[in-house]
Amino acid sequence: MQLLVLGGSGRTGQLIIEEAISKGHNVVALVRSPSSLAARSGLTTIQGTPMKREDIKRAFEASSTPPDAVLVALSLKRVSDSPFAAVSQMHQLGLVMEDSVANAISVMKDFGTKRITIMSQWGAGNSFSSMSFLFRAMFQHTNMKYGLAAHNALDEETRQADVEFVLARACILADGEAAPVRIFPEDGKSIGFVPKITRASVAKFMVEACEKDDFIGKSPVISN
Repeated sequence: MQLLVLGGSGRTGQLIIEEAISKGHNVVALVRSPSSLAARSGLTTIQGTPMKREDIKRAFEASSTPPDAVLVALSLKRVSDSPFAAVSQMHQLGLVMEDSVANAISVMKDFGTKRITIMSQWGAGNSFSSMSFLFRAMFQHTNMKYGLAAHNALDEETRQADVEFVLARACILADGEAAPVRIFPEDGKSIGFVPKITRASVAKFMVEACEKDDFIGKSPVISN
């Protein structure tokens, strides 16, 4: 398959690229700094930002055939790696994730690409009710609320688009090797108190969601 990755320089995005290439897929990554990704066979890097539609269009044109699917691993940029850290000023000023996906979907329609797989988060949409009181409070009253608000808007925006979408509602992200993924309903019922999933497991799930039709139009909550 020919795949386009947005957010490929991030921790999860890099693992998505590695997973896709390891399975024989060709990847185009649209990144602000091509030097952030090591050159390797099967990877083409295009300098740009998904905030600009013309940059995404250039990424679509970077290979002889349009991508079969787009994978999105974007997140709000924070002043530190802490999930409680303040969102950077640039990301406070605009709908970075929402506008980026809107641009991607617009270009997808021009090129006939149907599938988009997005790394969402546990707590988005109707899965918020599966969180404990403590987690709900954190996502309502700390800086984590900005990321959740972006994913909620992204969730609604994507469902209204005429595309084959998969919204992977990943729970608490952790480091480590890929492990078997547990699939829960969209509302996250019975997921447990402090569910975790490794970034490598999310990457594996997202690539498989492009290869298979099992989760089209769905937003499964995923954990290990």
